[in-house]
Amino acid sequence: MSGQILGDRYEVEGQLGKKAGRWTLLARDLMTNKPVILKVLFIDENLASDDLKLFKREVDILRTIDHPATPQYLGYFEISLPRDGKALVLIQSYVSGKSLQDYMAEQRLLTEPEARQIAHDVLKILQYLHGRTPPIIHRDIKPSNILLSADVATLTSEVGLVDFGSVKSLAPSDGTTFSMVGTDGFIPPEQMGRRAVTSSDLYSLGVTLIAGMSGLEPDAMPKSGFRIKVHEAIAASPNFSAWLQKITEPELIKRYRQVEEALTGLPQ
Repeated sequence: MSGQILGDRYEVEGQLGKKAGRWTLLARDLMTNKPVILKVLFIDENLASDDLKLFKREVDILRTIDHPATPQYLGYFEISLPRDGKALVLIQSYVSGKSLQDYMAEQRLLTEPEARQIAHDVLKILQYLHGRTPPIIHRDIKPSNILLSADVATLTSEVGLVDFGSVKSLAPSDGTTFSMVGTDGFIPPEQMGRRAVTSSDLYSLGVTLIAGMSGLEPDAMPKSGFRIKVHEAIAASPNFSAWLQKITEPELIKRYRQVEEALTGLPQ
C-alpha cells in the first residue's frame, strides 16, 4: 500500500509491522513533510475486545506524555473500508533510530559499556513514565522496542523507547491488570499471571540487555528454574552481572522495586 494517502494527508511509505487486525505504517505528513507513524486498527467481526481497549488506552496515554525519547501523540482519525467496515488510525511522531533487534539480527552485540549506557537511558525514560500520576508502565520492553543510533560506531548516542500498544496507567491502589500482554520470555512471572507493577518493566529491561549482549533469545538463556544464570549467559564485570541478576529476579521481593533503586545500583 506504499503511496496510498490516508486521512487526506498521510502518504504511506512502508509497513513496519503487521498483526491480526493491526498494522503499523511509516508515512509522510504531506503538510509538514515529516515522517510519522500510523497505527491502524481494523474494526470488523474478528476484532478482539482487548485489542480495541488497548488501542484506546494507547491513544489516551500518549496524549498525556511528553518525552523526547518516546512517541508523541499527533492525532487520531477514522477511515472507511469496503463492505461498511472502518479502521481507527493513531498518528504518532517518528522516533529515529535502528532497533536493538535489528542489530542482533546482524550479529552486532552490545559491549558492556553500551549495555550500561542503554540501561541508564531507558531507566531515565521509565523514571519519567513511572513518575506520572498515576504511574505508566510500558509492559512490552524488548529489543525491537528499543531504538538506538543508526551509526554502528555510536549506538548509544540516542536511545528511544517505542510501541506503547501494551501500555497501562497503574492506579496507586491497583497493582493488577486483566489483559495478558507483553512478549514471552521478556516479561516477568507476575505479568504472565496477568499482574504488572513498575518493577515488571525493570525485569523486561534486564532480559533485553542480556539478549543484546549475548545474542540469545530468552528461551535459550541458561536458567535455574525461572532465574536466568547471568554469569553463564554473558561475559561481564562482576558488578554489572550482579546488577543484571538482581533486576531480572523472578521473585518481586528480590528484584529492584523502583527505577531509582536500579539507577542507584547501576555500575558506572
